[in-house]
Amino acid sequence: MYLKSNWIIFMIALLGTSCGGGKKNQQAAMMGKMKATVMVQDVVPTSYTVSSQFPGTLVAHDVVAIRSDVTGFLSGIKVKDGSMVKKGQPLYDIDKSRYVAAYGQVAASQQQAEADLAQKQRDYERYKTLLEHDAISRQTVDQAYTAVLTAKANVAAAKAAVAKAGTDVNHSVIRAPANGSIGIVLIKVGDIVNAGQTQINTLVNEHPIFADFDVPQASIPQFLRIQKGQGDEKFFLKFTSGESYGEQGKIQTINNIVDPQTGTIRVRLVFQNRDGLLKSGMSCVVVMQYTTPGTQVAIPTKAIIQNLSETSVMTLTKDNVVKPASIKPGPITDTMIIVEEGLNAGDRVIIEGQQKVRPGDTVNVAGAGGAPAGGKH
Repeated sequence: MYLKSNWIIFMIALLGTSCGGGKKNQQAAMMGKMKATVMVQDVVPTSYTVSSQFPGTLVAHDVVAIRSDVTGFLSGIKVKDGSMVKKGQPLYDIDKSRYVAAYGQVAASQQQAEADLAQKQRDYERYKTLLEHDAISRQTVDQAYTAVLTAKANVAAAKAAVAKAGTDVNHSVIRAPANGSIGIVLIKVGDIVNAGQTQINTLVNEHPIFADFDVPQASIPQFLRIQKGQGDEKFFLKFTSGESYGEQGKIQTINNIVDPQTGTIRVRLVFQNRDGLLKSGMSCVVVMQYTTPGTQVAIPTKAIIQNLSETSVMTLTKDNVVKPASIKPGPITDTMIIVEEGLNAGDRVIIEGQQKVRPGDTVNVAGAGGAPAGGKH
């Protein structure tokens, strides 16, 4: 009786084990047949408004260090710091007393030289008349002529000395070398100013103003084309605060050499700066905006898979089989990224769920094939 009971218990346990194992195997089989569900987007060529950004620096049209070319004490300041000045406007006075005295001295020397020349010319004319009547020797006449030439040279030297002294007097008043704004004066009245050495102030002309930025050497043909007026590229400025500057700029020049260390070339834009909002030395962002042709291909940025050396996306065949595609990405516009190479019109790109699939997997597609990427961006 005891053996029979044990046998019944064993059979019941074995039956239970068989049933449980069957369910697990069934579930595993069902899981193996389940497909991942992804969202896709059809590639539809269209036109996009693209903005490329470059870090830049503002550079004034003119930056002039104001120095004196005469030595003396600073005797007067004629403009306030920060003033807008015109070319030729008096800015500072250097003590001119010594230069006025020197001018008077050389002016007197010039008068003496001119008087001496007049006397020598009269002597020469008189000697020539005497020679016609054989009343004087030829040697005396020649000596008189040489004396006239020497007197003329003395007059020329005296005039040069007067001109130099007059320049020193004039330059004791320092004038604005260009239109612009004057900075903060670096010395005080009474300080000694050494000719060509002591910097008194700085004059800056920031209207118009330049914006310098570097672009890859591969972009040289594009920027040369823009410089020639071919294309619809527009240039704007953004401040570090994120605010945009209202005026539009244009290419002033493209540098004539590529930096071998960075592989970039410098481009200079020119902007009007009537309100003085732009200051030399400011950091900014140069924004180049343009519209692509209507055949341009773009995809959502979230579809991108970035590896160390490759950018790719996951696409679907007509049978919903996952197939990777390497692409050459371009600039970003809103949530879309321009694709230069690697995709064609009609391709289906996985935009959600690509993390759940591998190349060769067959998947389900959410919705009716995804929403086309149409419309202008």
